[in-house]
Amino acid sequence: MRINDTRYGFYSYQNQANRFNIKQSSKNTPTCAEVEISSRGREMAEAMKSGQTERQKRMQELKQQIASGTYQVDSKKIAEKMIDFWNNHSE
Repeated sequence: MRINDTRYGFYSYQNQANRFNIKQSSKNTPTCAEVEISSRGREMAEAMKSGQTERQKRMQELKQQIASGTYQVDSKKIAEKMIDFWNNHSE
């Protein structure tokens, strides 16, 4: 068997590699995006922050009560919540 033109396969591979490199470099180009938050969005973010601090304070209180052994579980509230849950999700 005789192969006359060995350059054909190499050039084909080289062209394909070059196309791949061009696609890769175009993906890495930096893009710039600008985002603007509406006033309502800012209000919501502030409300979430204030809610977070209140929640963190409540969590600290609960942790201290549990650690000291003074935390009391209200079994009636738990039962009511369970019944409400099952009534609303049993459809």
